[in-house]
Amino acid sequence: MLDTPINEVSVSKKTKVFFPNLNGVRALAALMVVVSHIELHKVIFNIRRIPDTDLLNFGKAGVTIFFSLSGFLITYLLLEEKRNFITINFKGFYMRRLLRIWPLYFLVVFFGFSVFGGGSKAFWLSVLFLPNLAFVLQLLPAIFDPIWSIGTEEQFYIFHPHFFRIKNNRNILNALLTFIACIYIFQFVIEQAMSRHPMYQVVHMLLYYSRFDNMMIGAVVGLLYHNTKHPQFKFRFQRLFDTIFKKASQYILLNAFLIFLIFYLCFDIPHGDVLIAALASLLIVNLCEAENSIYSLNHRYLNFIGKISYSIYLLHKFVLFLVLFLVQKYLAQGSLIIENILIYSAIILGSIGVGSLSYYGYEKPFLTIKKRFQKITQ
Repeated sequence: MLDTPINEVSVSKKTKVFFPNLNGVRALAALMVVVSHIELHKVIFNIRRIPDTDLLNFGKAGVTIFFSLSGFLITYLLLEEKRNFITINFKGFYMRRLLRIWPLYFLVVFFGFSVFGGGSKAFWLSVLFLPNLAFVLQLLPAIFDPIWSIGTEEQFYIFHPHFFRIKNNRNILNALLTFIACIYIFQFVIEQAMSRHPMYQVVHMLLYYSRFDNMMIGAVVGLLYHNTKHPQFKFRFQRLFDTIFKKASQYILLNAFLIFLIFYLCFDIPHGDVLIAALASLLIVNLCEAENSIYSLNHRYLNFIGKISYSIYLLHKFVLFLVLFLVQKYLAQGSLIIENILIYSAIILGSIGVGSLSYYGYEKPFLTIKKRFQKITQ
């Protein structure tokens, strides 16, 4: 089953890799973030939260899924480019990232700081793709602070493609694992030093909001999956990795993910995002093998939301703040159920609407240009 690529067609100048379920993953992750932020920001507007629920970590889990998916897919596509074209076009890689991320990112940055303030220090940190540092220093206005994670991804893209200059894929795997180990060693050292000086607390928080480990976990799984489909080296634990494609293993993985997610929502589990990234990456592998997967996210509504998920993620708080302001000002306190139906419907539908306008009305021309730099199409 794994010897023949699924949904993959080779042509003379370009190769197509298409995993139909992945837009569904993006959609669910984006909606998790939106739901979490609704409950988080109700407090600012003195609006009642849903009782006996703690959805604040729901958004953290959604962002972790985004990061692990990003590391997984970028790695798989780079390996495909290397396999089909011998070398990787680094200029093409960076142009694709620039054309996908920069137009909306800088629109939000310039609009956000112009209208809502935030100070010159936060502005320049954001312009220089260090919004995660501005976020840690609590300099970003809450209405557009999701930009912190875009800075994290851009920082990851600076160095990650250069792992693939290594010729042997086994050595690439070893390099990725070594990098992950170095991250955790550095985190451990900083955690031990936190009590000595307040600066170490800032470094510790910055390490958390860098999330390179989440993306690297996705990258390792992406490399192992690519090597399973197109073997280039013998992986010592290949038989163990192959078990994740068995239906019983898929049920176990899915239930383990859902159970741990519930615990993650209820308790402040240190480094819980690491296990979420690992489980999410393995679930993503099964979704890529659509014909063998026990579950499917290939639905037209999820596909649509997934396609515009970047726009939703960056813009949803503008809708959220407007809706909560209007609810606070004009909606008399009544039934909690009706109030939340109105709030959630207005914010989710409004975010999808604004995301659609951004995607089709503003981002699409840049995405059309982006296709010129693609050797691996999706």
